[in-house]
Formats: sequence, structure tokens, C-alpha cells
Amino acid sequence: MRNSNTNNWRSTALIAGAILTAGVVTITSTTDVHADNSQNNAQVSNDQVTYDQVRATADQQLAQLQSANDSKEAQQATANEQSNAADLAQTNAQIDQLKASHAALEQEQAGAIAQAQASIAASIEAQTSAANAEYQQQINTQQQNEATQRAANDQQYAQAVSQAAENQQAVADINAQYQKALSDAANTQTSQAQAAANNYNSAVAKENDTYQGKLSAQQATNAENIKNAEASLASATANANKPYEVATTNDVAVTGRVAKPQTDFKVPAYVTKYGIHLEVRGYNGAIPVSDYTYPEFANTYYGEYPDSAVITNKAAESTPHDISEMPLDFQPGLLSYDAKNDHSEKVSADGLTADQVQVLRALALSWENGFRNNVFQNYREFYNVVNKNDGFVNVAPVDLVSTDFTDNIANQVVANRTKYNIDNNSHTVISSGMPAEATYTSVINDATKNLKKNLTSEFNGKTVYTDVNENLTTMQAGTPTLLNYAINLYNSMQGMYYGELVNPTHIGGHAVNLLCAGVRTVGIGFQKLTDEMTAKNGSGVSDRKNPSYAVTFDHVGFNIDHDANLTKEVQKRNVWGTSTVDAQLNTIKTAQYHVNKVPGTKTVTPTATDVQKATASEQQKLADVKAQAQQSLDALASAHQSSLNKLAQQYKDAKAQVKANYDVAVTKAASVRDAKIANIKKAENVKLDAKINELVPSVDPQIKQLQDQHQAVIAHGDAVLVELKAENKAAYNKLAEQFNVQLAAIQRRENAKRANEVRLANNTVVLPSAVKVANDGNIDTVAFSTASNSLQAETTGRVQTVSAPSIVKTATQTPIAVAPVVTTVNHAAENTVKSNESSAPVVTQTTAVAATTNNGTQTSVASTADNKATKADNSEKSVVKAGTVAKKQTPAKKSESSQKVDQSSMSIVALAATALLGTLGITYSSKKRHN
Repeated sequence: MRNSNTNNWRSTALIAGAILTAGVVTITSTTDVHADNSQNNAQVSNDQVTYDQVRATADQQLAQLQSANDSKEAQQATANEQSNAADLAQTNAQIDQLKASHAALEQEQAGAIAQAQASIAASIEAQTSAANAEYQQQINTQQQNEATQRAANDQQYAQAVSQAAENQQAVADINAQYQKALSDAANTQTSQAQAAANNYNSAVAKENDTYQGKLSAQQATNAENIKNAEASLASATANANKPYEVATTNDVAVTGRVAKPQTDFKVPAYVTKYGIHLEVRGYNGAIPVSDYTYPEFANTYYGEYPDSAVITNKAAESTPHDISEMPLDFQPGLLSYDAKNDHSEKVSADGLTADQVQVLRALALSWENGFRNNVFQNYREFYNVVNKNDGFVNVAPVDLVSTDFTDNIANQVVANRTKYNIDNNSHTVISSGMPAEATYTSVINDATKNLKKNLTSEFNGKTVYTDVNENLTTMQAGTPTLLNYAINLYNSMQGMYYGELVNPTHIGGHAVNLLCAGVRTVGIGFQKLTDEMTAKNGSGVSDRKNPSYAVTFDHVGFNIDHDANLTKEVQKRNVWGTSTVDAQLNTIKTAQYHVNKVPGTKTVTPTATDVQKATASEQQKLADVKAQAQQSLDALASAHQSSLNKLAQQYKDAKAQVKANYDVAVTKAASVRDAKIANIKKAENVKLDAKINELVPSVDPQIKQLQDQHQAVIAHGDAVLVELKAENKAAYNKLAEQFNVQLAAIQRRENAKRANEVRLANNTVVLPSAVKVANDGNIDTVAFSTASNSLQAETTGRVQTVSAPSIVKTATQTPIAVAPVVTTVNHAAENTVKSNESSAPVVTQTTAVAATTNNGTQTSVASTADNKATKADNSEKSVVKAGTVAKKQTPAKKSESSQKVDQSSMSIVALAATALLGTLGITYSSKKRHN
């Protein structure tokens, strides 16, 4: 019960909302209550009962009147149809009788008509046969010999004229005129054709003479042009075959002078007694122990002796004259120095410049790589012994590089050595008297710590070995030139590296350091020695006039887990800096070998292809001359043929014109003859028509009169039916108006009575008279169904009746249900009746609902009923029978709801709705129905 109340309250609230939204609304609420509340039910007013009764009476009487009108109109339509059919049958019978009489008369007079037609035909045939025969014979024989055929035609024509004269003299005259026209046309044709032929033959002969003259002249010109072109080609061919000189450029390889190391020095006995063997006779024990700490041996490397005497057998090929002649490889042997043939740049008393240092670095780098590669190629056992535990046995080393990265290391090492006064006999180590952070290993570790860290991270799980070492030698010069320093450094490195290759089990430390395959870079430093350093015993410096240098070779590299492949891959990465000696090395290489472009000349003997190319232009000219000659001849022939074609066309046109003139003359003659003969036929046919009309008169006027009389009968019947329908409609409208007046009066009384009452649940609320009841003038009349016009469907065979009209109700009334229509359909073509159909699709009806607008005026939406029919032609019959039977249906019973309203909830919503409705001027009422 609680849920039901809630739903009813919401339903009522929705109704109130709808009232506010809609402009004009009629609200009806039905609530079921228990029996003990029945004493509060409202009574239906007497006016409402009277209204329903009057409305029912109006519906019944109007329906009866409509049915009577339909019956009368159907009877009139039937009468019209019967009358029209009877008159049509009578008219058709009369027409058939007239046609039969006319046919009988024609049959009766057939003999006379045939006789007249035969007579006229014989007359026409007699007059035209001779002329037609002559015309046909003349045309067939026209192309024969003009003189002979003309005589034969004259004879035949005379015979035809003689025969025709027996029938009709007029035909003979016509044929005589026609024959003369033909003769004149033939004579004219012959003379014009001959003149055209003569003109054509004369023009052709003249054109041939002209063409032959032009052809001869052009052939002579062509022959001369071809002769000249052939002579020009022969001359060009002879010239093209002659040998000729051409300028050329030759590539000349220039090999610069490069000193070759000596291996067979002849030295004084006092040198030999110390067992110092300068010659290097190769592997297998021939390489001597190079104890270059002996002053004599050291001086030999420097190219001098202690007494300043030069080597007596100094070979010229082992003596460089400039830096560019220094060897870049590093084969065993020594170089000698000749100060008189030294063309290199000077070294100042302050020592080497930065650029000079880079030249020496470039040379020293090349020599170290030369030693490594030469030992690997020629003394492999020494190389393998050094690298047997590093993974590089029989694996070629990667060349060392000198870069900005290694220059920084070398410069820092030199600075540290200078700072701590380290001489040329001491390495850059702690034992030489310097702190650990100043040693060469410390400098290298600082420079490579990030690289090592990255490699260690990259090769996690593998051992990354650091290969670092330092070699040290002394460089000095008796003459302050760059070349003297270079030769001194070259000979010192020979003793430091080749002099230490004693045998595979006894290799000096310098050679071992350089042959280590794990190193990738070398930082070469030049430390200028002080006077105190060079004055020490064992310094090895024999000449202190010029600056002397301690040269350090600090090698750096990483070996990845003793794996040659991994190590070489890292060595080839771009992580070692940028080379700083490529320019110096390239300069020396270019001086030692380059290619020059040398200008010169050569004699060329033309080949067949050359001759062909040289004479191509003349050959083309000859071909063009020949082609032009042929084109000239072709042009003459083409022009000649064009002239002949033109003359032939002119002759053809002349002959065609002669033939056309002849045809025109013949056609004109035939036309004149045919016109005259046609006039004869026309006159004779007029006589024949008059005779036939005299024998058999026409019946068409009588038939036309009968058809007009029948149309008058149809029009009269239609007019009677239209008048009847107008009378019926007027009677129906009059009765409907009477009921409208009566119902309107009842409706005004009901509205006035309930204008201020609102029913809320069990209570009746009387509102102030804020809204005026609409006056009589604002009450709309009840719209009854329009009187049906069954005869409007006279050609369709279908007549519809209208259902009972619906009268406008007040807000408290239940609309009367629309009664369905039962129709009887009569198809004229089938003459069958279909009854008891359930609906009438032609009639549409809308039930009206009355409501109160904002200003208190009631309006109604009337129910409408439309009868629609179409008109059709049914052959010669103008009226179709139609009948209708209407049956009124009882109103449908309205369904009952079972809503139950909570009185307390309903009161609040109802009071709110009442206030709103009163403001809008809308009447709200409630009607209850008992259980």
C-alpha cells in the first residue's frame, strides 16, 4: 500500500508538471476507493445527461437522413445509367442500320461504278501508253551512236505518235514537244563533250613539254653538285690519313733520394779491439752484442769519433743531405753524416722548436713501427717470445700512433723530469729521485683512467691488462742542424733496438718494450739536458757546444684478457686522440716518391675510325647533296603529276557538267510531259467521283446527328443528379445546425455551473471567480460529420457512409467512442457485392477534446469525416450503380484503473496544483468509480 501511494503521488506530481508545461490541457483523474467512502461521490449534473441525450438523438437523425439521401442519390445514378445505356443501344442500332443500307446501295451500284472506273481507266491508258513507251525507249537508247540512233528514234516516235493520234491528238502534240527537247539536249551534249576533250588534250601536251624541260635542267644541276661533293670528300679523306703531332702529358714518377743504412763499416783497429762489430749480418747469431755504452761505439752511432775524425769509408748512399732523405722504414744498419752536404734547417742555441720536435716525433714513430714490423716478418721467433703469454703469438701487431693524447703525456713526463733534475741515464721512476705522482706510470694512469674504467665496465668478467713502459736514449749533434739530430737519433735507436736482439733467450729490455703487441700509442718526449747533466761521467755526450736531449718513449696500451681479437678491436677504436704527425710524414713521403705531369708531343697515325670521324662531315654533305638531288627530281615529278591530276579533274568536271546539263534538259522535258498527262488524269477522275456520289450518297452526316443526340441524353441525366445532391446536402446541414444550437446552450449552462469548482480527493474547492466564463460568442459549434456524397464515387463502383459524429465533451466527460463503418462495395465490372467489411479506409475521424485556454475560452477540435472518391471512364457507360449500408457500433467501454491515493500526500500536491491551475485559468475535476 505504501508503494502504491508513492507511485500515485509521483503520478499526480507529473500531472501537475505537465499542467505547467502544456498551454491547454484537459485533466481527468479516476481514483478507486473502498465502499465506506462512497457517500462522498459527486453526482453527474442533469445538464450533462441532457447533453448526452440530445447528442445521441442528433447522431441518430443525422445518420438516418444521410442514409435516405444516399439511397435517393444511388437511385438517381442507377436511373441515369439505365437511361444512358438504353439510349446508347438505340443510337448504335440506328447507326448500324444506316451503315447496312449504305453497304447495300454500294453493292447494288457496284456494276455501274466498275463500268465508270473501267471507262475512265481505258481513256487514261489510251492517252498515256504511247507517250510512256516513247519516253522509255528514248532513255534506253540515248548512249548509242547519236546519228544512227536518232534516226531510229524518229521512226519509232512517228509510229507512236500515229498510234496515239487515233486515241487522242493532245498526247501526240505533247510527245512531239518532248522529242524535240531530247534532240536538242543530245546535240548540245555532243558539242560540249568534244570541246572539253580538245581542251584537256591540249593542256596535257603543254604540261608534258614543260615538265621535260625542267627535268633536264635539274638533272644537270644535280650531277654538278654531286661531283663537287665527291671531290670535297676525297680531299678530306686524304688529309685525314696524314700522320700528325699532338700535345700530351706524361706521368713521370719521381723517386727522391733516400739514404740506405751501412752494414759493413771499416773502423780503425783501436775500435775493433774492443770487439765492437758494427755490421749487422742478420739472424742466426750474427747480430752482435751492442754495448753502446762504450764511448767509441756511441761515437760511431753519432757518425763521429772522439778525435773528430770521420769514418774513412763513409758511403755516399748512406749519407742523407736533408730530412726528406731520411729512411722511413727501419732496416738494420747505420747512417753517416756529412756536414758539408747538410741542407736541413738550423737548430738554434736555445734548442729545438715545437715544429722541429714534431718532425723528429714523426720520424721516431715511423722507425719504431718499422722495427716492430720487420721483426715480426723476418725475426718472428723474437716477436713470439715477447708475446707468448699475451695472446699475440703469430698475430701481427697494430701500428703505433702519436696523437695529441700522447703528446700531452710526453710533455708532462718531460716537465716532471726537468722539475726533478732527472738526467739522460735515469728513467722517469721513483728510484731516480722523484715522487710517485711524477713518474711516467702515474702520468699515464691519470690520462687513461676514464678509458680504462669504461673498458673494465664493458668487458665485465674479463681482465683488462694495462701495458705501459718507457724507453730512454740520448740525442746530440756536432752540427746544430735538424738533419744531424735526426741521424744521431736514428743510429741511437739502431743500437737500442737491433743491438739488443742477442738471441731469443737474451733480448734487451728496450727491444722487449717495443715488441709488446699490447701497446697502441707512444708519447715521445725531448728533454733538454743541462750542462751539469752532460758533464757527468757516463753521460755519453761527446760534444757540449750544442743542446743535447734525453729522448723518452712512453708506450701505452690495453690487453683485453690476452685475447688478440678483442685487444685489436679496442686498439682500432677512435679513443686514442688525433694524430699530430701525419702532415710531417706525408711531406717526407711525397718528397721520396711522387708523380709529375710532364708535357710533350707525339705523332699520331690516324686509324680507320679516325679517318671515318674526320670525314664524317664531308660524307654527310655528299649524302645530303644526293638526297637533295633526288628530292628535287621527286618535287618536279610530284608537281607534274599534280598538274596532270588537276587537268584530269577539270576534264572530269567538264564532262560531268555536260552530262548534268543534258540530264536537266531531259528532266525538264519529262516534267512538262508528265504534268500535262496528270492534268488529263485529274479531269477524268473528277468525272468518276461525281458519278459515284450520284449513284451512292454518304451516310456520315446522319451518324454524326445520332451521336450528338446521345451525348445530350447523358448530359441531362448528370444535371439531374447534381441538383439532387445539392438539395440533400442543404437538408443535412440545416438539421445539423439545429442540433448545434441546442447542444451549445446545454454546454454553456454546464460550464457556468462548474466554472469555479475544483474536486480534490474527497473535497470540493470553490475558487474565486478570477476567470470569466466564456460568453456565448466564444462557444464553438459542434462539428457534425459532413453529409456524404455517395454519387461522387459514381465511376469507381465504391460508395462510403459516414460513422456517427462525436460531440465535444467537457473536462468531466468521457469521449464517445467512434463507431466503425460497415461498407457495401459494388464493382460495376463484376456485379458482385462484398459485405460486412470491418473498416472504411476512405473515412477518417478524430475525436474532439474540449479544454479551457488561458483566457477562459473553450475551444474544440472537431471530428472530421472525409469521403474521397476518384472518377473513371467506363467505356460508353456513364453511371455506375452504388449502394451503401451503414451500421452504428456501440461505444467502447473505457478500461478501469486501480490506483489508490494516499490522502495526505495527495492533498499537498493537489493544493499546489490547484493554485497553479487557478492562476492559469484551468479547471481540474475528479471523478471516482466504486469497487
